[in-house]
Amino acid sequence: MEQLDLPLVSKDDAPAVRLGDTTTLPTNYGLMQENLWQTLTFQRNVNLPFTPGRDTALGLSIAIQCAGIKARDIAKADMQLWRKKGAAYRLVPPGEHWFAQMLARRPNQYHSWAEFWRLVLMHYFIAQNAYIFKDIQTNGQVIGFLPLPPARVLPLMAGREMFYQFAPSTEFERGILGNDPIRIPASRIIHLRGRMYDGVLGLSNEKLGDPLFELMGAISRFQGNLFKNDGRLPIVFESKTANFGTGEQANLAFARLKDQLREAARRMAAYGDPILLEAGYEAKVIAQTARDAMTKEAFDAAVQRICFLMEIPPSKIYALESVKYDNQATMNAQYASEILKPAAKDVSEKFRLSIFTPEEQDIYWPEFDQLELLSGDPASLTTIVDTLMKTGIITIDEARERVPLGLNPLGKDIGDVRYLPTSFALVKADGKIEQLGASGQANNDGQGGQGNPPKPPANE
Repeated sequence: MEQLDLPLVSKDDAPAVRLGDTTTLPTNYGLMQENLWQTLTFQRNVNLPFTPGRDTALGLSIAIQCAGIKARDIAKADMQLWRKKGAAYRLVPPGEHWFAQMLARRPNQYHSWAEFWRLVLMHYFIAQNAYIFKDIQTNGQVIGFLPLPPARVLPLMAGREMFYQFAPSTEFERGILGNDPIRIPASRIIHLRGRMYDGVLGLSNEKLGDPLFELMGAISRFQGNLFKNDGRLPIVFESKTANFGTGEQANLAFARLKDQLREAARRMAAYGDPILLEAGYEAKVIAQTARDAMTKEAFDAAVQRICFLMEIPPSKIYALESVKYDNQATMNAQYASEILKPAAKDVSEKFRLSIFTPEEQDIYWPEFDQLELLSGDPASLTTIVDTLMKTGIITIDEARERVPLGLNPLGKDIGDVRYLPTSFALVKADGKIEQLGASGQANNDGQGGQGNPPKPPANE
């Protein structure tokens, strides 16, 4: 992290600090070129812009595919605001709090919440850093959240105060934040950090995966060079019996045979004409074939290692080599509980600490819908909903809403009812039975307590 002498601006309602013409930005900002990779990833060296070429682009594209799937799966779940009162939590309606109202609408005038989360989480999973600019009014009220590309954000220190330097580059960014580079107080930035190594920045997956990306580039280059030649490999013609003798006539005979074999090989490639070898000649391939080099096995192994780096099951990007029916459900359950939910928890916790006052942090809890995070694991979601409904915790309509089909409610008197087990009894702390629920037991009239006395027969 760079140490610079900057003016101290630390109030929550302080505007972003505009840089004067005399301020020199790091070289990578001045030389930055517009491309997808620089937008998503960090520079390897602060003075050199990083532009992946053939050797790394293929592997990095697979990593981006993995990040996009994880971002999409979390974006399926809506973030909700909960208010804590005693030991209970209740959902905050939009009209009660400004953040609940924003969650019901949109994060800014340009994006929906699904678009916003996909973009932020894409940055988070690739660069392990995501930056969200809080757009506020002069009174300190937050009116929007704007995601910033990680490659153009640089943390700075001025004394004990932290700033984030941002260099607008696209027309969209210039339209929002102006044409000049700016330094933004830390209170105006929500910084999501993943795998940290210095307490400030997350360690980019692009850096960690660079050897894997280069390996995939080497495999792809070998296959590309092979098929650019229409799959033909270098061939030599060998004979243990041919003897051209010595002298000029021998050289002419050898040259003539060489031209004949070259022309025969050309005609075979162009028209399929066979090559007839004489004088005991044999054709031999002097290079490895793709099968000999085991490029498919090496490629599949590299894909799996990239998936492990990105913490995602290979089956999610349709690498199905090791997937079986009996382990698919288990992999989906682990993916939802051990990957999606912790990542969503990190984002929710960072929002809680960044947008609420210390007093509000004890009351309000933003959280992604936990059941919607399980939508990628239909078996577990269905089991949970079935258990909650059969134990009376949720109504039939609530269960219909949560199942993957998203069924419409049945309405009052039909769907707004609960299943209650009737094989149990309510027992007070002193051991006395409050109500019997089992079929066929005495006083099973649904009234509780000792129940009403049985009615006499009709003929009495």
